[in-house]
Amino acid sequence: MAKTHPHIESPTSGQLAELAVERPEKLVEVYVKLHELVLEALPDVKHSVDTVDHAVGYGAHQYGYNGWGMAAVTPFGKWVSLTLLQGAKLDDPLGLLTGTSTMRHVKLCDPAKVDEHRAALHDLIIAASTLNDPTPND
Repeated sequence: MAKTHPHIESPTSGQLAELAVERPEKLVEVYVKLHELVLEALPDVKHSVDTVDHAVGYGAHQYGYNGWGMAAVTPFGKWVSLTLLQGAKLDDPLGLLTGTSTMRHVKLCDPAKVDEHRAALHDLIIAASTLNDPTPND
């Protein structure tokens, strides 16, 4: 747990919605839907939310990932990002990932777009979990 930013380990969807309550309702819905999609794709994923910036980090010290882990879901003022920390290495046939560095993200601001791209997002999350050595690092 970070000293300057407290975290909630394994937050519920309700806890995330409460943290993001000051954002537009549509963004809160996208935030929660993306979180639930990550948990659906990777039911055993370790995750925690930063209670200051509301970023949910997934897979730290799991799937061979250290530090920040493999993915994050972060609500911003006008969108929610699904960030894949090694996204440049992923096959993205629909071109959902944006960015020019190793880290890539999908920006979403409409809950219907989460539903529309659900299968592709699911596949990206699963693929991200397989990029590194599956042996957890301590």
